[in-house]
Amino acid sequence: MPILSCTIPAFPLALIARAEPTLLERPLALHDPQERVLVATASACRAGVQIGQNARQARIACPELDLRPADLPQARTEFEALLTVLDDYSDAVEPASLGRAYLAAPDLRDGGIVPFCQEIGRRVRQDFGEALQPAIGCDQGKFTAHAAARHTRPGAVRVILGEAERPFLRPLSVTLLPLPAERQRFLGYLGIRTLGQFADLPQRAVFQQFGKPGRLAQHWARGEDTRPVLARSQRPIFTRAVDFDPPLVSTPPLIANAERLLSPLLSHLQNSLQAAQALGATLLLDDGAQHTQDWRLSAPATDLKRFLHLLTNHWQNMTWERPASTLTLSLSDIQEAPGDQLLLFPGEGAPGDLLGELISQMRLRYGAGRLLSAEVPDPLRLWVEKRAHWQEFAL
Repeated sequence: MPILSCTIPAFPLALIARAEPTLLERPLALHDPQERVLVATASACRAGVQIGQNARQARIACPELDLRPADLPQARTEFEALLTVLDDYSDAVEPASLGRAYLAAPDLRDGGIVPFCQEIGRRVRQDFGEALQPAIGCDQGKFTAHAAARHTRPGAVRVILGEAERPFLRPLSVTLLPLPAERQRFLGYLGIRTLGQFADLPQRAVFQQFGKPGRLAQHWARGEDTRPVLARSQRPIFTRAVDFDPPLVSTPPLIANAERLLSPLLSHLQNSLQAAQALGATLLLDDGAQHTQDWRLSAPATDLKRFLHLLTNHWQNMTWERPASTLTLSLSDIQEAPGDQLLLFPGEGAPGDLLGELISQMRLRYGAGRLLSAEVPDPLRLWVEKRAHWQEFAL
């Protein structure tokens, strides 16, 4: 059964473009409540703004940057409305990330898939406006469908089926794989730039270096992706609980137990190249009362420290009326792990080479004028210090 990837690139920016189109003509970035960059325009990315930077780093990279808070509640509301529209075309619609969803397309006769995709695109444009028109990719597997949507412009359809999968995937950037940033850097050190190069590596070597996530990513790079599309009602919720005997009355042992519960859940998500965007915690007190708290992150994550930070802040500020006898933690809103940023304008703001990225990071951390290169125009000059001169390093 064909799978569609319906993608509205840089979804929060697309919402701004609908209201104020001219804002996208200059460097603009949106940040989360922790003032970390969530999404940026192509011109901001070309100036050195990167996803995950804090506000100070982003402004150093691009002094003329217009940095604004992202309206995440509005973005989620609009995205839920988009999913409701997509429900009219498929019995299985699975959100993959903010602004991107998979659809299990019905079995159509030859030549029927493109009109079906075009009808979805027209409906989304009609209901949400030209600024939010989707790019639609189609294939038998999720990853290739996503890659097809990633490599077509908004308002267009790209169908990749059958024998066309591997030739299509091979020249694409390896950054499409949702591997952690440190793994992507390691691939860069090895000179692995394309999906084809990654696919050609020995399977045993990939498993030794990257473990289960790397083995799974290599299957995807080869066009081997058998994951089904899960309707929203079928999306998993991972839950674990622990009883305390005797009951606990302080935060440190609670945090230690929370770490013990969360670690295997997050490891499972990492091995599946997935992440969780919602955390729930319930404390059952020894008198039967319950304290429940839910958090929704600005982006899916598998960082244990981030989840423990949320729990620590909450429990440290909580008034302990009675000892806690049971702790239950749940991870939900499971999505694909974040990959490279999708820009509104394909082909612009693409990440540079590894050395350029490394230099950019060093300048952000240490400032300009710290990374120098030497030129030796007169190596035989009597005064050693006159043989060379230093200048700002440039590629």
